[in-house]
Amino acid sequence: MAAQYVRSRLAQPHLQRYTLVFKNGELLRHQDPLALAQYQQDARLASVQMETYSD
Repeated sequence: MAAQYVRSRLAQPHLQRYTLVFKNGELLRHQDPLALAQYQQDARLASVQMETYSD
């Protein structure tokens, strides 16, 4: 599995994480890009929010 790294303010690599929001109000927090790809075509998915790091 390939990891996607983005730069942080401290110049340390972090794996980008996402919160998946479903139409029934359920949240799946801290999901990696692979999980996002698996849920992206799911009809129950309402939106995707990119998580930010506050160091």
